[in-house]
Amino acid sequence: MMVPSLPQDWAYIDPAEYFAWHRDFGVNIFFLQGYVFCGYAYYPTKLGPIAPGPGAELFPKLFKMSQKAGLPFSGYFSVGLDLIASNLRPDWVVPTSRNYAAAGLLAPESPWTDLLCARITEFLKLYPVEWINFDCFNYGKYNSNDFPVQPSPYVKEPFKEIISREMPEKASEITPEESLKYKREIMARQFHRIKEAMYKGNPGTKANFNVPFFKPSEPMWVDHPMLNECDQLIAESTDEIVNWLLAIRKPHQRVMTTIVGRPADKGVCDPNSWEKWYEAGCDFFGYAHGIPPDFRPHAGVKDQVEIVRNAYQQMP
Repeated sequence: MMVPSLPQDWAYIDPAEYFAWHRDFGVNIFFLQGYVFCGYAYYPTKLGPIAPGPGAELFPKLFKMSQKAGLPFSGYFSVGLDLIASNLRPDWVVPTSRNYAAAGLLAPESPWTDLLCARITEFLKLYPVEWINFDCFNYGKYNSNDFPVQPSPYVKEPFKEIISREMPEKASEITPEESLKYKREIMARQFHRIKEAMYKGNPGTKANFNVPFFKPSEPMWVDHPMLNECDQLIAESTDEIVNWLLAIRKPHQRVMTTIVGRPADKGVCDPNSWEKWYEAGCDFFGYAHGIPPDFRPHAGVKDQVEIVRNAYQQMP
């Protein structure tokens, strides 16, 4: 069971030790959260809570080390989750989304998107990273295909714009077809807001968006602007989903598959699949699930992580 971290949990790790472990592992791009999905930052932001003590300088120090080593960097923001914001601003949470996850998901139509985009621009002006991983790009729940749009003050105006009728008082009065059309358009608007915020911060930064996908060709995402325009398609990660992404990717897009970190899910994130995905041109991502204050792999994934370490040594 994964437990959300508190601001102090990772604030006191040694940046040099953390950097060296990953370099020794064989990574060719460094990764660290700008804002953790729990709601705090590892850099001196002016737009939200900051990890205590040296945690406020963790990102700047690792970014500087990465630059000195000539290693590109990927930051991270969660689009749908900020546990501090969702608890302090419960009206920003999509109604009924807490029925599917304890924190619920933040509403793209709410002021949350304004705050998120301001954070992205601030972050990129300070740290012009090569990539950002945008996690939890969903509406209402992780598998948002069948999530029924819920009437709320933030939905009222865009609903009329998108569906061409007044927002009804009850969710049951919104048809599944209307829900799907509304969600796709709202997520397209948020996607373009995020792209604009990135451009204001650093025009050269690229991005991927982790939904995650549950199966190929989900109605929510087929031919969606995010799927067509993002720089990298990412999966957590089955054969049929990765093959689908490889089949639909545009010439400018890379495909990344997660090959370690979900040992309890059979057929998902299989580290032994690395060779076929490497030959297909995929990039790789993984979860080590350290336990504070030790960032090294949790015992439950240690064997999987070693498979990936050995695989990196075999790659040119």
